[in-house]
Amino acid sequence: MKNKKWSILFLLLILSMIIFCLGVLLYDNNQNEVDQSAGSAAKSDTTSKSQKEASESAAQKEALPEGQLTDWNLVLVNKTHSVENTAPSLVTLANGFQVLDQIQTPVETLINAAQADGIELKFVSAYRSVEEQQAVVSSVINQNISAGMSEADAKSAAMSVLTEPGYSEHHTGLAIDLVDTTYYQNTPNDLLNEAYADTDSAKWLAENAPKYGFILRYPKGKEAETGINFEPWHYRYVGVEHAMYITQNNLTLEAYIKKLQEAGR
Repeated sequence: MKNKKWSILFLLLILSMIIFCLGVLLYDNNQNEVDQSAGSAAKSDTTSKSQKEASESAAQKEALPEGQLTDWNLVLVNKTHSVENTAPSLVTLANGFQVLDQIQTPVETLINAAQADGIELKFVSAYRSVEEQQAVVSSVINQNISAGMSEADAKSAAMSVLTEPGYSEHHTGLAIDLVDTTYYQNTPNDLLNEAYADTDSAKWLAENAPKYGFILRYPKGKEAETGINFEPWHYRYVGVEHAMYITQNNLTLEAYIKKLQEAGR
Protein backbone atom coordinates (compact mmCIF):
# COMPACT_ATOMS: atom_id res chain seq x y z
CA MET A 1 0.00 0.00 0.00
CA LYS A 2 2.85 2.33 0.82
CA ASN A 3 4.49 1.73 -2.56
CA LYS A 4 1.19 2.36 -4.31
CA LYS A 5 0.85 5.69 -2.48
CA TRP A 6 4.31 6.82 -3.55
CA SER A 7 3.59 5.79 -7.12
CA ILE A 8 0.49 7.94 -7.18
CA LEU A 9 2.38 10.91 -5.73
CA PHE A 10 5.14 10.44 -8.29
CA LEU A 11 2.64 10.36 -11.14
CA LEU A 12 0.94 13.52 -9.85
CA LEU A 13 4.32 15.25 -9.67
CA ILE A 14 5.14 14.25 -13.24
CA LEU A 15 1.69 15.38 -14.38
CA SER A 16 2.13 18.76 -12.65
CA MET A 17 5.50 19.28 -14.32
CA ILE A 18 4.01 18.47 -17.72
CA ILE A 19 1.14 20.89 -17.16
CA PHE A 20 3.59 23.63 -16.04
CA CYS A 21 5.80 23.14 -19.12
CA LEU A 22 2.81 23.24 -21.42
CA GLY A 23 1.69 26.49 -19.77
CA VAL A 24 5.11 28.06 -20.27
CA LEU A 25 5.16 27.04 -23.94
CA LEU A 26 1.67 28.39 -24.56
CA TYR A 27 2.57 31.72 -22.87
CA ASP A 28 5.74 32.11 -24.96
CA ASN A 29 3.87 31.40 -28.18
CA ASN A 30 1.14 33.88 -27.32
CA GLN A 31 3.72 36.51 -26.33
CA ASN A 32 5.60 36.03 -29.63
CA GLU A 33 2.37 36.44 -31.56
CA VAL A 34 1.60 39.64 -29.63
CA ASP A 35 5.13 40.98 -30.21
CA GLN A 36 5.01 40.14 -33.92
CA SER A 37 1.59 41.75 -34.22
CA ALA A 38 2.80 44.90 -32.45
CA GLY A 39 5.93 45.00 -34.62
CA SER A 40 3.90 44.63 -37.77
CA ALA A 41 1.53 47.37 -36.65
CA ALA A 42 4.43 49.70 -35.81
CA LYS A 43 6.11 48.93 -39.13
CA SER A 44 2.83 49.52 -40.91
CA ASP A 45 2.38 52.85 -39.10
CA THR A 46 5.94 53.91 -39.99
CA THR A 47 5.46 52.90 -43.63
CA SER A 48 2.12 54.71 -43.81
CA LYS A 49 3.66 57.83 -42.26
CA SER A 50 6.58 57.77 -44.71
CA GLN A 51 4.23 57.25 -47.64
CA LYS A 52 2.02 60.08 -46.41
CA GLU A 53 4.99 62.44 -46.02
CA ALA A 54 6.30 61.50 -49.48
CA SER A 55 2.86 62.05 -50.94
CA GLU A 56 2.52 65.44 -49.25
CA SER A 57 6.00 66.45 -50.43
CA ALA A 58 5.14 65.43 -54.00
CA ALA A 59 1.86 67.33 -53.83
CA GLN A 60 3.64 70.45 -52.60
CA LYS A 61 6.05 70.23 -55.52
CA GLU A 62 3.26 69.71 -58.03
CA ALA A 63 0.94 72.45 -56.83
CA LEU A 64 1.80 75.67 -58.64
CA PRO A 65 1.76 78.78 -56.44
CA GLU A 66 -0.86 81.42 -57.08
CA GLY A 67 0.17 84.01 -59.63
CA GLN A 68 -0.30 85.26 -63.17
CA LEU A 69 2.20 85.80 -65.97
CA THR A 70 1.25 89.46 -65.91
CA ASP A 71 2.40 89.89 -62.30
CA TRP A 72 5.20 92.44 -61.89
CA ASN A 73 7.49 89.96 -60.12
CA LEU A 74 7.25 87.36 -62.89
CA VAL A 75 8.33 89.54 -65.82
CA LEU A 76 10.68 87.61 -68.11
CA VAL A 77 13.69 89.39 -69.55
CA ASN A 78 16.35 87.39 -71.35
CA LYS A 79 18.17 87.23 -74.69
CA THR A 80 14.89 86.86 -76.57
CA HIS A 81 12.62 88.98 -74.36
CA SER A 82 13.51 92.66 -74.09
CA VAL A 83 12.53 94.83 -71.15
CA GLU A 84 9.20 96.62 -71.65
CA ASN A 85 9.26 99.08 -68.76
CA THR A 86 12.47 101.08 -69.17
CA ALA A 87 11.57 103.50 -66.36
CA PRO A 88 10.73 101.39 -63.28
CA SER A 89 9.98 103.00 -59.92
CA LEU A 90 13.28 102.77 -58.07
CA VAL A 91 14.52 103.24 -54.52
CA THR A 92 18.12 103.88 -53.50
CA LEU A 93 19.44 101.54 -50.82
CA ALA A 94 21.83 102.54 -48.04
CA ASN A 95 24.72 101.16 -50.09
CA GLY A 96 23.91 103.49 -52.98
CA PHE A 97 22.56 100.84 -55.34
CA GLN A 98 19.05 101.05 -56.76
CA VAL A 99 16.35 98.38 -56.93
CA LEU A 100 12.66 98.33 -57.74
CA ASP A 101 10.88 100.00 -54.84
CA GLN A 102 8.66 96.93 -54.35
CA ILE A 103 11.61 94.75 -53.38
CA GLN A 104 13.37 97.10 -50.97
CA THR A 105 12.14 95.23 -47.90
CA PRO A 106 12.96 91.72 -49.25
CA VAL A 107 16.45 92.89 -50.24
CA GLU A 108 17.17 94.44 -46.86
CA THR A 109 15.72 91.42 -45.05
CA LEU A 110 17.97 89.10 -47.08
CA ILE A 111 21.07 91.16 -46.29
CA ASN A 112 20.20 91.29 -42.57
CA ALA A 113 19.55 87.56 -42.42
CA ALA A 114 22.93 86.85 -43.97
CA GLN A 115 24.60 89.20 -41.51
CA ALA A 116 22.90 87.43 -38.61
CA ASP A 117 24.51 84.21 -39.87
CA GLY A 118 27.93 85.82 -40.09
CA ILE A 119 27.81 86.53 -43.84
CA GLU A 120 28.67 90.09 -44.91
CA LEU A 121 27.18 90.48 -48.38
CA LYS A 122 28.31 93.21 -50.74
CA PHE A 123 26.55 94.47 -53.85
CA VAL A 124 28.38 94.37 -57.16
CA SER A 125 25.43 95.50 -59.25
CA ALA A 126 21.68 96.10 -59.10
CA TYR A 127 19.54 98.28 -61.38
CA ARG A 128 21.17 99.37 -64.63
CA SER A 129 19.50 101.47 -67.29
CA VAL A 130 19.71 100.53 -70.96
CA GLU A 131 22.17 103.39 -71.44
CA GLU A 132 24.36 102.17 -68.57
CA GLN A 133 24.35 98.67 -70.02
CA GLN A 134 25.46 100.06 -73.37
CA ALA A 135 28.31 101.89 -71.64
CA VAL A 136 29.39 98.65 -69.91
CA VAL A 137 29.33 96.72 -73.19
CA SER A 138 31.29 99.41 -75.02
CA SER A 139 33.86 99.58 -72.21
CA VAL A 140 34.51 95.82 -72.29
CA ILE A 141 34.74 95.78 -76.09
CA ASN A 142 37.29 98.60 -75.98
CA GLN A 143 39.31 96.78 -73.32
CA ASN A 144 39.39 93.68 -75.52
CA ILE A 145 40.52 95.71 -78.52
CA SER A 146 43.27 97.31 -76.41
CA ALA A 147 44.34 93.77 -75.48
CA GLY A 148 44.97 93.05 -79.17
CA MET A 149 41.66 91.55 -80.35
CA SER A 150 40.01 92.46 -83.61
CA GLU A 151 36.78 94.45 -83.30
CA ALA A 152 34.72 91.40 -84.22
CA ASP A 153 36.52 89.15 -81.72
CA ALA A 154 36.38 91.87 -79.07
CA LYS A 155 32.60 92.14 -79.37
CA SER A 156 32.14 88.37 -79.48
CA ALA A 157 34.20 87.97 -76.30
CA ALA A 158 32.31 90.79 -74.58
CA MET A 159 28.90 89.38 -75.40
CA SER A 160 29.85 85.94 -74.11
CA VAL A 161 29.71 87.42 -70.60
CA LEU A 162 27.36 90.38 -71.11
CA THR A 163 23.80 90.91 -72.25
CA GLU A 164 22.72 93.15 -75.11
CA PRO A 165 21.41 96.52 -73.90
CA GLY A 166 17.63 96.26 -73.54
CA TYR A 167 17.79 92.53 -72.78
CA SER A 168 19.36 92.60 -69.32
CA GLU A 169 17.43 91.63 -66.19
CA HIS A 170 19.17 94.48 -64.41
CA HIS A 171 16.92 96.89 -66.35
CA THR A 172 13.95 95.66 -64.29
CA GLY A 173 15.34 96.53 -60.86
CA LEU A 174 14.53 92.96 -59.82
CA ALA A 175 18.06 91.59 -60.13
CA ILE A 176 21.04 91.96 -57.81
CA ASP A 177 24.64 90.75 -58.05
CA LEU A 178 26.09 89.80 -54.66
CA VAL A 179 29.37 88.52 -53.25
CA ASP A 180 30.80 88.75 -49.74
CA THR A 181 33.11 91.50 -48.54
CA THR A 182 36.14 89.22 -48.19
CA TYR A 183 35.76 87.87 -51.72
CA TYR A 184 35.23 91.43 -52.97
CA GLN A 185 38.45 92.61 -51.35
CA ASN A 186 40.54 89.61 -52.41
CA THR A 187 39.46 89.46 -56.06
CA PRO A 188 38.82 93.08 -57.10
CA ASN A 189 39.81 92.46 -60.72
CA ASP A 190 37.88 89.21 -61.19
CA LEU A 191 34.78 89.47 -59.02
CA LEU A 192 32.22 87.79 -61.24
CA ASN A 193 33.82 84.40 -61.59
CA GLU A 194 32.38 80.90 -61.19
CA ALA A 195 34.89 80.32 -58.40
CA TYR A 196 32.62 82.40 -56.18
CA ALA A 197 30.30 79.37 -56.00
CA ASP A 198 32.76 77.65 -53.64
CA THR A 199 32.57 80.37 -50.99
CA ASP A 200 30.49 80.15 -47.82
CA SER A 201 28.45 83.19 -48.82
CA ALA A 202 27.54 81.71 -52.22
CA LYS A 203 26.45 78.48 -50.55
CA TRP A 204 24.44 80.45 -47.99
CA LEU A 205 22.70 82.40 -50.75
CA ALA A 206 21.87 79.26 -52.72
CA GLU A 207 20.26 77.72 -49.64
CA ASN A 208 18.57 80.76 -48.09
CA ALA A 209 17.79 83.33 -50.80
CA PRO A 210 14.55 81.55 -51.86
CA LYS A 211 13.17 82.05 -48.33
CA TYR A 212 13.21 85.78 -49.06
CA GLY A 213 11.84 85.56 -52.60
CA PHE A 214 15.06 85.35 -54.64
CA ILE A 215 16.20 82.66 -57.07
CA LEU A 216 19.61 81.82 -58.44
CA ARG A 217 18.75 83.08 -61.90
CA TYR A 218 21.41 81.31 -63.95
CA PRO A 219 22.08 77.86 -62.45
CA LYS A 220 24.87 75.57 -63.54
CA GLY A 221 23.82 73.07 -66.19
CA LYS A 222 20.85 75.19 -67.31
CA GLU A 223 22.71 77.34 -69.84
CA ALA A 224 20.66 76.00 -72.74
CA GLU A 225 17.48 77.30 -71.07
CA THR A 226 18.71 80.64 -69.77
CA GLY A 227 21.14 81.52 -72.53
CA ILE A 228 23.57 82.69 -69.83
CA ASN A 229 26.55 80.96 -68.25
CA PHE A 230 26.45 79.88 -64.60
CA GLU A 231 26.40 83.00 -62.39
CA PRO A 232 26.46 82.13 -58.67
CA TRP A 233 26.28 85.82 -57.80
CA HIS A 234 23.15 86.81 -59.77
CA TYR A 235 19.84 86.66 -57.90
CA ARG A 236 16.40 87.66 -59.10
CA TYR A 237 13.30 88.49 -57.07
CA VAL A 238 10.14 86.53 -57.94
CA GLY A 239 8.38 86.30 -54.55
CA VAL A 240 8.74 83.73 -51.78
CA GLU A 241 6.25 81.09 -52.99
CA HIS A 242 7.51 81.21 -56.57
CA ALA A 243 11.14 81.15 -55.43
CA MET A 244 10.60 78.13 -53.17
CA TYR A 245 8.76 76.23 -55.91
CA ILE A 246 11.36 77.04 -58.58
CA THR A 247 14.22 76.01 -56.29
CA GLN A 248 12.62 72.83 -54.94
CA ASN A 249 11.81 71.68 -58.46
CA ASN A 250 15.20 72.66 -59.89
CA LEU A 251 13.66 74.96 -62.51
CA THR A 252 14.83 78.03 -64.34
CA LEU A 253 12.56 81.06 -64.61
CA GLU A 254 12.08 80.17 -68.28
CA ALA A 255 10.87 76.66 -67.40
CA TYR A 256 8.63 78.02 -64.64
CA ILE A 257 7.06 80.57 -66.99
CA LYS A 258 6.34 77.73 -69.40
CA LYS A 259 4.59 75.78 -66.62
CA LEU A 260 2.44 78.80 -65.84
CA GLN A 261 1.57 79.18 -69.52
CA GLU A 262 0.58 75.51 -69.71
CA ALA A 263 -1.61 76.03 -66.62
CA GLY A 264 -3.44 78.83 -68.40
CA ARG A 265 -2.11 81.58 -66.16
